[in-house]
Amino acid sequence: MSAASSRARIAWVCLAALLVFAIWVTLNAHPSSGIAFFYAVSVGLAAWWGGWRWGAPAVAGCCGLYVLGAAIHPVPHLGLSLLARLLAFLAVATVIGVLRERVAVLEHSAEELEAIRAALTPSALPELPGVDAAAAFVPSEHGVSGDFYLVTNGPDGSTVAVVGDVVGHGPEAARLATFVRARFAAFAADVSDPAELLALANRALVERAGGSELISAVCLRLRDAGTLSWAIAGHPPPLRIPALDALAAEGGTFLLGAREDLLFRNAEISLGEAEGVVAYTDGVTDLRRGRALLGPEGLARVLAPLTELPAGAIVARAEEALLEWADRPIRDDLCVLVLKPKPAGA
Repeated sequence: MSAASSRARIAWVCLAALLVFAIWVTLNAHPSSGIAFFYAVSVGLAAWWGGWRWGAPAVAGCCGLYVLGAAIHPVPHLGLSLLARLLAFLAVATVIGVLRERVAVLEHSAEELEAIRAALTPSALPELPGVDAAAAFVPSEHGVSGDFYLVTNGPDGSTVAVVGDVVGHGPEAARLATFVRARFAAFAADVSDPAELLALANRALVERAGGSELISAVCLRLRDAGTLSWAIAGHPPPLRIPALDALAAEGGTFLLGAREDLLFRNAEISLGEAEGVVAYTDGVTDLRRGRALLGPEGLARVLAPLTELPAGAIVARAEEALLEWADRPIRDDLCVLVLKPKPAGA
């Protein structure tokens, strides 16, 4: 808070207290009228703007004005009347001060979570040679969850993408997602193999949490020639565009963090110029409308008329269609990522 702002607020507190004093003295008010209790407005303003540091002087000042007013217009049983008002002013300052601290904590938490969310799901993707990529993310309306995505350039000139989902909700899940996404980003600077990336992230997670925290993830690598390889750790399988068939995993698909010695295997296909891949989190397929669950089949119906569009148009229209179909509020994060090889010469 600036010095000028502080002075202005102190002036308002003093003005409110003096206004009550002037009304009481001018009207020659009897103490039973309770006008002096309006000093609580000044005390409340001071406690809201400055906490107990301002609230305590305001209580003392208002009690002083009350005594001064009682000297002008005598008050029966001044000691009891002053004590009653002192207790009332202290109660106001305490309640307002606690409320102020609570609001400050909530604002700080909201700012922190917004920063975490921006780190987990950046609005802009890096330049990806030979690849058309886009992502859509819609946060849960019940708070934050742990969905995240990462799209980056691999060390071999390929595009590496990860979509993941922490098991759990709330700020702790979001912080864990930030940790794991950062590990993926660090590993992808030197490694582009999807199975190896999952294994490295799994070891980092186990070292951090000792097996108490779990994450699902799918890791993809797309090369200029249209060769797509992927590995899955307990995550919904990606869909191949335009057929929208699920791309099954090779071998086991245990959640990251389940145990240290997890082994993952890559699967691989070649994509044509009109093909691509869609990765998503289970918040998409878990959308509900009444008693109906969207499910993988419903997601395929949403995507079917969009598969010939560029990646950006696919995710934008899919997001619009999903939110239009689903009941509100949505209970989990929605994350959709599309990768398509760019046509030769594009």
